[in-house]
Amino acid sequence: MKLRYCSNLTTNPDFSEITNLKELSLEGCVNLVSVHPSIGMLKRLIVLNLRDCKRLQNFPLRVEMDALKVLNLTGCLKVDQLPEALGRIKSLTGLHVDRTAITELPSFVSSLINLESLSFGGQVRIQPRWWSSIIAPFGLLSKQQHPQIPRSVMSSLAGLPKLKYLNLSYCNLEEVPECIAGLSRLEVLDLKGNNFTSFPRSFSQLSQLQDLFLNGCKKLEVLPELPPNLSLFNASDCTSLREVSRSSEDPFGFRFNLFSNCPNLFKNVTIDSEGSISKTQCLDSSITSQSNIHQLSAFLEYLGFRTNIREFFLQDDVRNGLDIIYQGNSIPEWFTSTSTENHVKVELPSDWCYDKFRGYGTGVVFKCRWRNIYEGLSVKNFDGASWIKRRYFPNSIGYYLDQAIGIHESYIIWLHYTRDRWGWKNAKNFVTFCYEDFEVKEFGARLIFDEDL
Repeated sequence: MKLRYCSNLTTNPDFSEITNLKELSLEGCVNLVSVHPSIGMLKRLIVLNLRDCKRLQNFPLRVEMDALKVLNLTGCLKVDQLPEALGRIKSLTGLHVDRTAITELPSFVSSLINLESLSFGGQVRIQPRWWSSIIAPFGLLSKQQHPQIPRSVMSSLAGLPKLKYLNLSYCNLEEVPECIAGLSRLEVLDLKGNNFTSFPRSFSQLSQLQDLFLNGCKKLEVLPELPPNLSLFNASDCTSLREVSRSSEDPFGFRFNLFSNCPNLFKNVTIDSEGSISKTQCLDSSITSQSNIHQLSAFLEYLGFRTNIREFFLQDDVRNGLDIIYQGNSIPEWFTSTSTENHVKVELPSDWCYDKFRGYGTGVVFKCRWRNIYEGLSVKNFDGASWIKRRYFPNSIGYYLDQAIGIHESYIIWLHYTRDRWGWKNAKNFVTFCYEDFEVKEFGARLIFDEDL
């Protein structure tokens, strides 16, 4: 039964006679004040979705939903407690109580041995500025209402053997215990907006972790070696972050790393051994162009480039692309062909030889503007036909730009390097690189050959 977004619904009838009901969704019923106690007695109910029922004031105290797997109370701003009887529902795999008035995570959560997904955050996801006027009227939890996670409860969560998704954002968490390594199946961890200063070394043992959100952890100073299979790492607005330990074997792998507004990171970098490179990195700084260049240089050194980007083309591994994006208004001098338009023409050498060609790099300075779809980079041959990369635009770059809408009048630099040579056997005389949909200030490109290495 789906009664979503029924704005005139203030209550619901007695469900006692609908004994076979398996799913009930009242999502977005913003004027729903109460739910009938009979809902708690639906023994075959599997999914109960009350998301964004902003005026809902209570949840049934008597609960005998023996088959319940998913309970979603996200955005129920006035619900301030859960019945202890929920702890007896061993079938529960998903519990979502973020953005509620619940200020402490119930102790019974640790007994939900089949729990795979748990959300207990204090705020909605930070949205671009142009959404502010839409979100504000609904109201958010104030700083005084942010939920808190006692260390003992946090430690007990580490005993949930099947947990895959954990959201404890904006929970005033001051410490991440060593026992977090016990969440051996964890795939997504959202701890943004908390108050801890460091992470335990055991954190690297979370071998299944894929997505890590630490953005807005303004007191975080040091991170240990990160889990090996991480694919998305967001540390934007970690204003105190000064050190991220890396693996000497593979510092970032295929990971998308977002380090927006981390002014203390990569200032003083020392490298103990050579490392490989990442697929996509995002930096930004709003200080000066000179500081941006320093940050970029230090960051490349951190990735294992002791001198300059040419070392990327010496790497001998399966990765063939590197993208870096950050605030600034001038591309590095490394690029040999430049233009002030959205395209740049690069003449091929008279002794052009595909076998000596190792790849290319492009750099563009543009203004950040919100779009639904970005065309990105294309490479064209002499007759104007696209034959290498059409609409190359990594999802990670789009993610960064969506987050950077608040600085849309600032200039952004996107550097792209690749060893991908597919299609270049057809090159003749010159090639034209194009960036679509960008208001370009400066554009540069460079081809790399054996002699450059």
